[in-house]
This record gives sequence, structure tokens and C-alpha cells, in this order.
Amino acid sequence: RTAEPSGGQQPVGDRRVGAAVRAGRAVQKIMDVLAAIARLVGSLFAVVLLVRVGLEFVAVNPHNVIVEWIVRFSDAIVLDFRDLFLPTDPRIGLAVNYGLAAVFWLAAGMIVGWVLSGVGQLAAGRPNA
Repeated sequence: RTAEPSGGQQPVGDRRVGAAVRAGRAVQKIMDVLAAIARLVGSLFAVVLLVRVGLEFVAVNPHNVIVEWIVRFSDAIVLDFRDLFLPTDPRIGLAVNYGLAAVFWLAAGMIVGWVLSGVGQLAAGRPNA
């Protein structure tokens, strides 16, 4: 039941709708932030993997802290792409496998971001156009 509007007061039903709209917008903003984070993480993982590929083809100090970190971290995020292709030249294998993992992380970040944005649009009551 809604109260009668009198002297600048909103009906109870209007306040509930307004609160629902504000909550939906808040959820949408949160989901948009999470979507941006997902895209950023996917992109950063791809960059680390591509830097790892680049390190394979240039002379670097393997005992440098930065190089060690990149190698360790890229080995952790390459997942099962590490030995997908096994060409005779191990450097080519690393480039192909880690490059494919980089494409995977880019795509995964974009897809997760798209899904999260869509959920936010639904929460706000706006169809994704």
C-alpha cells in the first residue's frame, strides 16, 4: 500500500523504487570496476608472457632479480600451454606456447569483463545494448 502524497512527501512505493534504482546503479558500478580489473589482469598476464618470450631471444643475465621474477611468474601463469607444441627448437616452442597463453589471458580477461559488465547492466535494470 502506498501512502498519500502530502506536503512534499513521496509515496512509500516511490521510495522503494528509488532505493531499488540506487542499489541497481551501485551494483552496476561495482561490476564495472570488477570488469575493468578483470581486463587489466588479463592484459598484464599477457604482457608478462610476451616479455618472457622476448627475454628468450635476447642475451640477459638469468640471475637478475627482475628476469628471475618474470620467468617464475610467467611459468606459473602459462598453465597447460607450456608444452602444447614441441618443435625441435625449444625457443620456438616457448614463443608459440607462451604466445598462445598470452592470447588466452587477453581473451579470458575480455570475456570475464564483458560478463561482469552485463551482470551490472542487468542489476541496474538496463538491457545490454
